[in-house]
Amino acid sequence: MDENVRCRPLTEGDLHLLDRLAGDPALLGPYAWTGFRGGLRGRWADTGLLTDDLTVLAVVDQRDEAVGLATWRKAAYNNISHAWNLGLCVLPEKRLRSGGVQAFRWLIDYLFAHTQVNRLEAHIDVDNSPVRVGIEKFGFVCEGVARGAAFRDGVWRDVCLYGLLRADWFVASATPGPGSEPPAV
Repeated sequence: MDENVRCRPLTEGDLHLLDRLAGDPALLGPYAWTGFRGGLRGRWADTGLLTDDLTVLAVVDQRDEAVGLATWRKAAYNNISHAWNLGLCVLPEKRLRSGGVQAFRWLIDYLFAHTQVNRLEAHIDVDNSPVRVGIEKFGFVCEGVARGAAFRDGVWRDVCLYGLLRADWFVASATPGPGSEPPAV
């Protein structure tokens, strides 16, 4: 990996990235584009996109330039238990340089180090094989398919539910082996 990335709260200077991602289907790719979205600037002005239920951070490179977004939102299981559902979008030119891999690893480490959550989740389109293979290399396990859960391109699509437990992450991250570097996601 030739570039270090990290995440930080969005600044006003990063809002152009929100606009690009909300207005350009090619940036998100065929599995993530769900249509034009607005209102993120207003939500940023109100909350900084840092709330108890949804957080959006800028993925930044060594120059502190925003190259993507990392998100987590609460997935409640009962009144005291929840998981974080993760999302990551890195600009295509940075994905090729392992920016997505580094950002996703940073996000997992951050959430397990700074929250009490025991479980992380990701919902991935069943047809999105590259991301499914990539997330499995982080230790996420496909736990099932939510049929007809996501609307995209005028059709309800199936989504794979992936999960990673805190104990599994610390075991996996403590014992890296040859070829353990996940591909760009």
